[in-house]
Amino acid sequence: MATSILDATKIQARIVIPIVKALEKELGKERAHQIVGEAIAQSYVDYRERLGFELNEHPRNEGEAEGNGPAFPVERDIVEDTASAFGHNITGCAFADYFRAIGEPGIGALMTCGVDFAAEDRIRPD
Repeated sequence: MATSILDATKIQARIVIPIVKALEKELGKERAHQIVGEAIAQSYVDYRERLGFELNEHPRNEGEAEGNGPAFPVERDIVEDTASAFGHNITGCAFADYFRAIGEPGIGALMTCGVDFAAEDRIRPD
């Protein structure tokens, strides 16, 4: 059975959180989060490159059975869905729930939502 993206993130968090905490002590929280956030975002972009994607594919297909992206454990309300625009509000997120439960919402944001803009820039540059 394949590991879900949520379970994989929980496993990664066991390693990443202590590293971030150590870097915070050495560099300060802001600089530590900047370095780690950029590294994680680039790692995710590299992962998506290996996974494959259709350049500029409409976001509505992300994570769907017919789509080419990973299925994320989020609930969302679609607020705009046209040929040229797609907007949604996240109304529930299992990643956020997990990181809040372990007392690390900031590091959780680095590991999850922090990759969104870097991935979008690569997947949908137009």
